[in-house]
Amino acid sequence: MCAIGVVGGINQHLKLYLRDLNFSQTEAAHVISLVLLSSLVGRILMGWLADLIQRKYVMIIIYLTVASVIPLLLVPDFPGRIYIFAVIFGIGLGGDYMIIPLMAGDLFGVRTLGRTMGIILVADGVAESLFPMLLGALHDTTKSYSIGFTILICVAITGAIIVSFLPKKSLVKD
Repeated sequence: MCAIGVVGGINQHLKLYLRDLNFSQTEAAHVISLVLLSSLVGRILMGWLADLIQRKYVMIIIYLTVASVIPLLLVPDFPGRIYIFAVIFGIGLGGDYMIIPLMAGDLFGVRTLGRTMGIILVADGVAESLFPMLLGALHDTTKSYSIGFTILICVAITGAIIVSFLPKKSLVKD
């Protein structure tokens, strides 16, 4: 829920954030397209990595990647800042959506993967709908994304910490 809430919050507000930076509709569309293209790379890259090292550690890398790139939205502008953010965030976004079913299969087995993913996806849907509303409410109150983005960084780091406590082996036998 932590990771999906964070990427959902950023995804839902990225165009509005770019509008605040005076990006045109076309420029914002290019940035968002770059995020989506990079997410394809992230799915392949993190999938490959998940075949090489324990998936738990790949998930931690993904969460920390997302947490570490959000500060680019908070620092003073420099050339290419938003595009660097878009590429790295996109890789984390794609990796995040790819690793969840792998981890679920590892932890709960493939026999119950349908039920497990049903529960996980409902929980993720709740997070993906609530976090953008929280970010929007904070923006409306403060007229800035600073507090909201900082909270999202903390949530992503919290997710990485929680994942670090997951067992290395399956909780069930298939």
